[in-house]
Amino acid sequence: MPENLESFVKKLQSEGVEAGREAADKLKKEADQQAEEILAHAREEAEGIVREAEDETERRRNHTQAELEMAARDVVLRLRDSLSRALSALITERVSEGLKDPDYLKGIIKELVVAYARGDATREKQMDVHVSRDLPDDWIRHLLTDLSQTLQKPEKMPRIQADLTRAGFDYRVEDAAIEVSPDSVTEVLLEMVNPELQAIIQRAVTGGAT
Repeated sequence: MPENLESFVKKLQSEGVEAGREAADKLKKEADQQAEEILAHAREEAEGIVREAEDETERRRNHTQAELEMAARDVVLRLRDSLSRALSALITERVSEGLKDPDYLKGIIKELVVAYARGDATREKQMDVHVSRDLPDDWIRHLLTDLSQTLQKPEKMPRIQADLTRAGFDYRVEDAAIEVSPDSVTEVLLEMVNPELQAIIQRAVTGGAT
């Protein structure tokens, strides 16, 4: 092979190898760039999915927390209501027992009439006392006798009428009337007890914290 032809062939071979190498490098760079772009896109999508998952988890957590707090409030309210009703029933039962006891009732009425007579010493207002019609006549006579001996003032003696269909008594002076019944006494006692009952429930719910 002549020298110039041989040189020409070698040049072609050399240029072909170089061209192939350059083409391979170009393909590799393009492949690397595409791979980086794919990875970057995948990372963005992954980060977006993670953010959405975290947001959804937070929403669910907040929703669950709100539901738990609402359920806890409902439980506390039901507990308070149940305890109040139980306490009311217990107080009413005990008050009814006391107001049905003739001796206990006589003592209360006597103290009331005497206190009113002393407080109204300068005035003469008739007091009417209404008691249960189930009380015997002897009980009324004994009450009047006891009051007469205590007051020693006929004008201060109340009128006793047995016309109530419930336990307890009412007393009236002119246009003012006061009811002393199981319901009215229970209502007053519950107003005194309920704040303490609520405090006990609150301490139980908060684990004793103030």
